[in-house]
Amino acid sequence: MKNLKSYRLAMACCVLLFFSSCAGVLYLGDTLPATSSVKVYYDAKDVKQSYKVIGHLAQAISGTPNMDDVKEKVIEKAKSIGADGVIFLQITAKPGSSNDAETINADAIKFDQ
Repeated sequence: MKNLKSYRLAMACCVLLFFSSCAGVLYLGDTLPATSSVKVYYDAKDVKQSYKVIGHLAQAISGTPNMDDVKEKVIEKAKSIGADGVIFLQITAKPGSSNDAETINADAIKFDQ
């Protein structure tokens, strides 16, 4: 009986961890004052002014997500960390997972003044 309770508790923790990790955008980089708008690019060569990459964003997705919602989450995170733009880089499959578990990667950029 004790093992069953421990198993259920462990499973509940795993489920909560899974859903909480999918909800937020991961960010590694510098944090600057928040911005009110972010320009969106899909290739670095499309950015016509000079900039520097201030960090890297990643959004885990699974199943059949609404890609507009995923994009909006990344943009909102970019605003909160002070980016002027995001360059969406790629969609990659997670190692050891099925094709419906992926990560959206993007660079957060700050335009040179």
